Amino acid sequence: MSCATKIRLFMVISCISILSSCTKAPESVVENFYSAVENGEITEAKGYLSAQIVGMMGDQKLTAALSEQSEKIQKCDGIKSLTMNMQGEGEIRSGTVAITFNGDCRPKEEKTKLIQEDDIWKITASK
Repeated sequence: MSCATKIRLFMVISCISILSSCTKAPESVVENFYSAVENGEITEAKGYLSAQIVGMMGDQKLTAALSEQSEKIQKCDGIKSLTMNMQGEGEIRSGTVAITFNGDCRPKEEKTKLIQEDDIWKITASK
């Protein structure tokens, strides 16, 4: 293999690695969102939400709702596990997230819908 061929191969592999590390699986957005809410990182949690949700609720109501969810999760001794069942192709995924808690709280299941905004997966309104 010539030196030029090796360099081209290295460049192709490097580009693929960089691109794949930038693209997050839709499920990881859901996991990161719930982790941020669980830890009271409200500003970070809002970053995982679509412009549609932020626009519908407004910043103050959204902050209050996420803070309330964070408190509820803390009262349940945190999240033990998330089980996702997402379907879809292209720029939209929808499904459910089953949340199990560490404490005595009953598990709950929530409908979840994800869309891509500027090539970044975001949680959006599920209706």
